[in-house]
Amino acid sequence: MTKLPLPVDFIERLKAANPIEEVMGSYVSLRRSGRDFVCLCPFHNEKTPSCYIHPDKEYFHCFGCNAGGDVITFTMKYNNLDYMEAVRFLAERGGVPMPEDTFFGGQRQDTRKRLYEMNRTAAKFFFEQLKSPEGKACLYYLMRVRRLSQETIKKYRMGFAPNSWSALKRYMMSEGYSEEELLQGSLISQSKDNSKKPFDFFVNRAMFPFYDLSGHIVGFGGRALSNDDKRKYLNSRETPVYNKDRYLFSMNFAKNACVKNRQILLCEGNLDVISLNQAGFENAVASCGTALTPQQVKIISNYADSVVICYDSDEAGQKATKRAIKLISETGLKTTVLHMEGAKDPDEYINKFGVDHFNHLIRESKDAVTYRLDECRSKVDMDSEEGKYEYLRESCKVLMELPSPAQRELYFARLEKETGLNRTSIESELDGMKRRSVKAEDKREWNRIVTGTNERRDPINPEAMRHKKQARSEEGIIYYIYKNRDACGWISERLSADSFVTEFNKRLYQSLITKINADLDSSVSSFNDEFSPDEVGKLTEMIDKYEKLGIDETVVNDYINVLLEYNKKKTPEGDDDDDFMSAVISMRAKNKR
Repeated sequence: MTKLPLPVDFIERLKAANPIEEVMGSYVSLRRSGRDFVCLCPFHNEKTPSCYIHPDKEYFHCFGCNAGGDVITFTMKYNNLDYMEAVRFLAERGGVPMPEDTFFGGQRQDTRKRLYEMNRTAAKFFFEQLKSPEGKACLYYLMRVRRLSQETIKKYRMGFAPNSWSALKRYMMSEGYSEEELLQGSLISQSKDNSKKPFDFFVNRAMFPFYDLSGHIVGFGGRALSNDDKRKYLNSRETPVYNKDRYLFSMNFAKNACVKNRQILLCEGNLDVISLNQAGFENAVASCGTALTPQQVKIISNYADSVVICYDSDEAGQKATKRAIKLISETGLKTTVLHMEGAKDPDEYINKFGVDHFNHLIRESKDAVTYRLDECRSKVDMDSEEGKYEYLRESCKVLMELPSPAQRELYFARLEKETGLNRTSIESELDGMKRRSVKAEDKREWNRIVTGTNERRDPINPEAMRHKKQARSEEGIIYYIYKNRDACGWISERLSADSFVTEFNKRLYQSLITKINADLDSSVSSFNDEFSPDEVGKLTEMIDKYEKLGIDETVVNDYINVLLEYNKKKTPEGDDDDDFMSAVISMRAKNKR
């Protein structure tokens, strides 16, 4: 069936009900900049805001990673939705009725909505099982062993997965869900060789629903109740609604707590978070059985200014702490590390020493640099000269990563005291390491230039690197038509889509002139249903880039001539921009001789 575009008036109502600055502002912190807004980009790690939102133009663009598009594009990219799922999401958010669903012949079901409903039904089943005779052991574990109250159990909708390989499956199928849907939602599993019938994914476990920021249940975590089960924790596989790299357990509660106190307590396990939440620390979150990811850190940065790492005190926990420090620091968040003595994790510490003691630990948590210097010291023999020098070298590596001399200054006194060396010697060692590091980077950069790998490949339009002059001309033409619809006629008469050199720009040009010739909408929004969010971002990059250049008809004619001349010569390797690389390689060869 041919997919027809949604009515233009519907898209306009949708955007009016969901202003891009309001939608993006619900995920990231915005700052007014003239008529526009600026924020830290939600799609890559950065310390200085480079993402601009233009309410009057109804699109956003990041100058750091080139993400961009309208409110639909943002919703697709941020929530990992396809075009129609994003449209439905915004329609529901803005209270805009969807047009008649002839768009899909009336047969298509909203997969995500179905999965949300299915997970809610499964959560109800698990919760009810706590009241069953078999569920008493699980309830005892939660209330007596983990010391959780009934209120906390209800708050998190915890439950029990029976010790049966088919209990959940039978119940869910009686509620109208198919095996295929249950497999898609990671509620049942299939043996690798398909030799057995699908069976329950969670068996004999204390269950914890995973809620997203909108309150939907997107997956589950299960804690083994039997010591024979080698998998202590088991989480849902990835599904259309659950992405482990982007999910933080209890962030739905923490985001509200961060309104007053913009601080996050980052834990390893779900039960650590639940225990802290019960003790009044609603700003606790965990990364659910996976190492902390840049996407999770980015979500944290939308709500908090500082992070206290509360990982376990064992070797694995300390290794995870080092990785977390690096990721969090790259985002510019203030980072401190909790030091727990007498307990292996926050849950045990709270139960042994109480809330006041834990509050004291938070106040006394070490800044990330101090924590790393302590780690460097713990690995060497400080009673030997060799150990002291090794400590100095490793410490200088830590200080080199600090962005300003003022920050490094804070730690010189410590190194003087611990190594017995004077400040001049320490600064000399640090400067020497920095010079060697710069020299090594210069050598790597030279090698990249000589080998031609110094330029960033454009993942959206990879052909642009080989045809820079033509690609720039194509972009300028697309921009000019986008801003001047009445120029479409005379430009398309002179220049067919086949005259374009790069495939992506050809598709964009063809789509644009087709829309205009058919008198259809040609705004950024109109490209969402046939181009990916990253490709729409490339369009907004063109618009922002060429708007500053002031393209007029004379320049556009020059651009057209560039493409016509190229097609006349048909010499793919004849790009003027390659002359520099040829000169570099020639000079390098001459120097070797």
